[in-house]
Amino acid sequence: MRVNARWLDAAIGAVLVVLVLVGAARWIDTTARPIVIAQTGGPFVVVGLGLLFAVTVLLRRWWMLAPVAVVLSVALTQAVPTFLASTHPEAQRVMTVMSSNLDYGQANAEQLMAAVRARAADVLVLIEATPDAVRRLEDAGLDDVMPHHVGAARAENATVTLVYSRYPMSAVVADTAAETTPGTAPEVTLDVLGAPVRLKAVHVMPPLAGDTVRWRAGLSDLAQWRGRQPATERLVLVGDFNAGFGHPGFRDVVGELTDAQRANGGGWVRTWPFVGHRMPPFVALDHVLSRGLVPMDAGQEAIHGTDHAIVWGAYALTAEPAKTR
Repeated sequence: MRVNARWLDAAIGAVLVVLVLVGAARWIDTTARPIVIAQTGGPFVVVGLGLLFAVTVLLRRWWMLAPVAVVLSVALTQAVPTFLASTHPEAQRVMTVMSSNLDYGQANAEQLMAAVRARAADVLVLIEATPDAVRRLEDAGLDDVMPHHVGAARAENATVTLVYSRYPMSAVVADTAAETTPGTAPEVTLDVLGAPVRLKAVHVMPPLAGDTVRWRAGLSDLAQWRGRQPATERLVLVGDFNAGFGHPGFRDVVGELTDAQRANGGGWVRTWPFVGHRMPPFVALDHVLSRGLVPMDAGQEAIHGTDHAIVWGAYALTAEPAKTR
C-alpha cells in the first residue's frame, strides 16, 4: 500500500509539474515554436488542474492536495475574469465591426452575408480575399449593405485584405512599418455619425515552422503602431492576429485596448481551427480590439469553407442607454 501511495503521489506531482510548465509558458517571450504552441494551451491547463484537483480528492492524497489547490487558484485568477462581462448592452449602438478570414476565398458567401445581416454589421474586414470570393459576396448583396470599400482583390495574390463599410470612409496612407503581413492590410478613417474612427485591418503572419521570427516581428510592429496613435483617437484593430492572450507579443499589441470578446465575458473563446482540421477549435486568433468606443456585445460564428470563425463587436460612442420612443 505504501508503494502504491508513493506512486500515486509521484504521478500527481508529475502531472502538476507538466501543467505548471505549460501554464508558465505564457510569460516566456520567445520565437521557439514548441513554446509558441504551448502558449495556446492556457484553457487546457485550467481544465487539467480542475480534473487533477478532483482526482486528488477522490484518491484522498491529502499531502498533494495543497500544491494542486494553490496552482489551481493561481490559474483561476487568469481564467475567471474572462467570464465577467464589462459591456454596456443598453447603450446606443452606432457601429458593429465584423471580420472574416476567407481562407483564400473559400468561405461560404451566403453564410457570411447571413451573419452580416443578422448582426447588422456596419464594417466588414475580409482577409485572404480573392476576386471570385468578392464576386460571390457581391452577388449575395454585399454592395447593397456596404457601398463603401477600400482595397481590391487580385488573382495573383490571395492574401489581400479588404474593408467594406456602410459608413463613408477614407483610406489612410499605409504605415509601412505597421506590421509584417502576408499581404496588404488597409487602414481607414470611418465617419461614424460625424465621429471619426481609425480602423486598422490586421493579418499577421502565422507562426509557421521556421518562420516564427516574422510572426513575432509582426506583433511587435503592431504594438509599436498602436503606441504611435494619439491617445485621444477612437481606434479599432480587427482581423486575424494569429495570436492570443497566451502570447506576450499579442498582449503587447492589446495594451490599453479592449478585446470585444473578453469585454463580453466570452470566457474560452475559440475562433480556430474549424474546417479542414482534425483537431477541434481551441484558440482565439481573431480579435476585435478598440479604444475610445463603448463595447456593447460581441461574438463569433463558424461558417463553411474557412477554418477561422467570424468575429464581431458592437459599439456605442457613449455608455448612455438608448432612448426609447
